Amino acid sequence: MSTASYSTTEDRDFDPSDRWSGDDPSNSPEGSTTQQVKARAGKLLDDAKDSAQSLVNEKKDVAADELHDVAGALRSAAQSRSGDDPLLGLTGSAAEGLDRLANALRNKDVSVMMRDMESFARAQPVAFFGLALATGFLAVRFMKASRS
Repeated sequence: MSTASYSTTEDRDFDPSDRWSGDDPSNSPEGSTTQQVKARAGKLLDDAKDSAQSLVNEKKDVAADELHDVAGALRSAAQSRSGDDPLLGLTGSAAEGLDRLANALRNKDVSVMMRDMESFARAQPVAFFGLALATGFLAVRFMKASRS
């Protein structure tokens, strides 16, 4: 009867750093590459968010200036006409409202405005939908009027 000698892991010199553990991907070469790709993707995403936010802020300022100009034109139109026409009072009120909106646009950050709009939409969904519909309708009317 022969006795075979089998070597076990206790018999060999075992270094756990020589083997890749499936539980910790950072020990593998693939894990470090994955982490580098994730870090680069995160940086690219942050850069894209920053540039998009700066672009939106610039456009927001331009929109605020345009609203201020429209409010000035409405105010001038209301002041140039005299009389007790109730439409003149409404035009003046619209000019004041546009000025307040222009100042709010100029002074608020885009992310704050988005949160405000989101909370309003959740609190008053019907009113939000109605305002969105009216805004779209007015935008289309202004675009059609500006073409002709």
